Amino acid sequence: MTRKYPSVFLLAFVVPGIALADCSRLPSEYFLLLALVSCLAGFAALQRHCGVAALMLGLSFGSISGFHYAIEHYDMGPSHLENLLDDGHVYQIYGQVSDWPELTRSGTEIKVRLDSLSSDVTRSAQGSILLKVSDSSTALQRGDRLKFKGRIYSIKGSRWPSGFDYRRYLNLKGVFGITYLPTLNSVRLDTKGRSTLHGLMDRLRSAMTASFRRNVSPVGAALASGFLIGEIRHIPPDVYQWFRDSGTLHLLAVSGSNVALVILFVIVIVRPFSLSRRYRAAILCAVVFIFTLLSYGEPSVVRASIMAVLVIAAGLVGRRYDLNQIIGLTALIILLWDPAQLYDVGFQLSFVTAWGLILAVPRVGRFFEAHRRRTWYRWLVFPLIVTTVAQICSAPLIALYFQRIPVISLLANLVIVPLVSVAVVGSLVLLLADLVLPVAGAFVGSLLNYLFNAVLFALEQFGGEGIHVYQTGNLPVTATIAAYVFLVLLIFALTTKALRRALVLLVLVSVNALLLTHLLLGGNERDRTRLHVFSVPGGLASVISRPEAREGDLLITSLVGRQYPVDERILAPALRKIGVDRIGAFIVQWAEYSAIDDLLRLARDYGAVRVHVATGIRNSFMDVNNFQGILADSVDIVGFAPSDDNTLIENGGYHAGTGCLRAEVGPVTVLWTGEPAAGLLRRASARQQTVLVVDRPFRPCQSDFAELAEAGCSAIICSEIEQCPRPDDSKATGSPDDSARPDFVIDLTRVGATLVTLYDDPSRYVAVTPLP
Repeated sequence: MTRKYPSVFLLAFVVPGIALADCSRLPSEYFLLLALVSCLAGFAALQRHCGVAALMLGLSFGSISGFHYAIEHYDMGPSHLENLLDDGHVYQIYGQVSDWPELTRSGTEIKVRLDSLSSDVTRSAQGSILLKVSDSSTALQRGDRLKFKGRIYSIKGSRWPSGFDYRRYLNLKGVFGITYLPTLNSVRLDTKGRSTLHGLMDRLRSAMTASFRRNVSPVGAALASGFLIGEIRHIPPDVYQWFRDSGTLHLLAVSGSNVALVILFVIVIVRPFSLSRRYRAAILCAVVFIFTLLSYGEPSVVRASIMAVLVIAAGLVGRRYDLNQIIGLTALIILLWDPAQLYDVGFQLSFVTAWGLILAVPRVGRFFEAHRRRTWYRWLVFPLIVTTVAQICSAPLIALYFQRIPVISLLANLVIVPLVSVAVVGSLVLLLADLVLPVAGAFVGSLLNYLFNAVLFALEQFGGEGIHVYQTGNLPVTATIAAYVFLVLLIFALTTKALRRALVLLVLVSVNALLLTHLLLGGNERDRTRLHVFSVPGGLASVISRPEAREGDLLITSLVGRQYPVDERILAPALRKIGVDRIGAFIVQWAEYSAIDDLLRLARDYGAVRVHVATGIRNSFMDVNNFQGILADSVDIVGFAPSDDNTLIENGGYHAGTGCLRAEVGPVTVLWTGEPAAGLLRRASARQQTVLVVDRPFRPCQSDFAELAEAGCSAIICSEIEQCPRPDDSKATGSPDDSARPDFVIDLTRVGATLVTLYDDPSRYVAVTPLP
């Protein structure tokens, strides 16, 4: 293997090296020392033991990768932002825009690589911050140097039930702090960086999108930009939803097919010219490089571009190449340059799908060996094989990260992918025609409109309302690994009879083991109600459900918008993990304007027939829904106003009182409030047991706990406890003196989500279980 596939061999060391650094958090010098020792040992063994030398070389590569990951993400040195940051302190910030600014629903987000920070003294600083501006602005470009004042806030780590960690997500992108500004008026700007290559690419990209807007419809222009260079900001939300629900969202991520089509288009253009092989290869490599920059350098296009350059280089020198070696070398180059790409979803999907195609398609094709020259095989069967293999190979990762598998995605890809491929070529023809003769560009654009309308029609049929999407729930990583082990065995079993028999036996044993486990562990939980409480951006979410039912009530205390869709990343995965397929009562006490569409989409996807919101935000909900048309006309948005007479919100027993929201669940009262007080409990609850959910930071003293316990509080769940009377107050354990405090005190910043079991029997007390 070391001689036939050296890059794959080295990759087998690089990936564990990065994973080891990420999991162990060992000091970077340990990895550097191991790399030096293994390198010297490899050179010493080179003359006598080639196998040992190869192993030492692989170990050296793995150690270097671990060292690189360590110094980039956790062992950064004293001048790194993480070691300089003082939350809330105002700094004079000097830096450079290091990525293309992103327009979001709540404004503009700009990644700024720091040069220095100034407060009392000016010091050099490493690392990047995310500058969030409330205005939507395109005034900044990549390469611009900035100077501004602001507070840099550390990124809080949140453990949501969906498994999504916002802090880790940003850290892997090199971002270690966040700064908020209302506008860019106070930012001093140096635009000298716009004369660089990145500035040129930005102007070229703007010229391309302007050409699309001149010659095709607005939706067609948005689709052309998305298909060709991955510019998806102007694609309407409903069209984007169709892509997602039909399983064709990958068409908006520039990948190998786009690079191949661009290369083929350029080959056709330069064919009439008498160019030598060397000049033609140089032109193709330059085009691939420019196209990569135009496509924002996304992992999928970088992977495809490196592979294309390696194939072009092999053809130039007259060498045969192996696709396994090409893919392995591409992955090795990317991970050595940026080890954090290992945890990027696009990187994983790209390489898993590419390797799956290489391994499976030739083996499946052997069953059609006698028909390979037939027209029906080349134009019907072979595309079906490629699409099926790609869908199967990507399904476990899609289920892991997105908790959903579109049932009809195979058929949708067979219809939509060819249309999009023609649209990409047509978009290239349009750009060339508009450059040479604008009238010809308008003619090509009029023809492309019909093609884009056909794409939209197909998308609506495969991804519109009524199309079923299988919700997988929050799968463990081990299940994904097991699925890929099974797929690899299945691929090799296609040509090995003994392996087929072993695979059938393995499936039978696994199915029977799962059934037996379910029978042994399944218990009767019909006498209880479950209350799940977990953090969401800006507040808490609570889900009340019965174990035997697939419907639950959802209450949001407050929610703020994020650059990612909160419903997809946090709320929907949490509901699936809990086992809720439909929302009964949907209650929102407060939500930021940019987060309202997240909640409306969640209400639509989970079949809520009524959304109860506080009166102060009802008009905002109505405006967003009227503008985007998310909810059907049959779904009501109802406002409620807290009052002393405890306004009834839902027939299920929810009441909005002054300073709290109350739910009666059998013999237990659940109170949601921002200011816990014993007097509140005495006014709002006459039950023997009360569960208190606090959505603001709580700074208690021992007397507070004693008064709450005396008022009947059995458990208190806080979004954050800022100061505890005793070191163990954040643990879910009872106090030695039960009269001194509630039975359970939970700090969600320490334990993540929490499950509260509420029994129907008044003689049984509530049980609280912290969840990972």
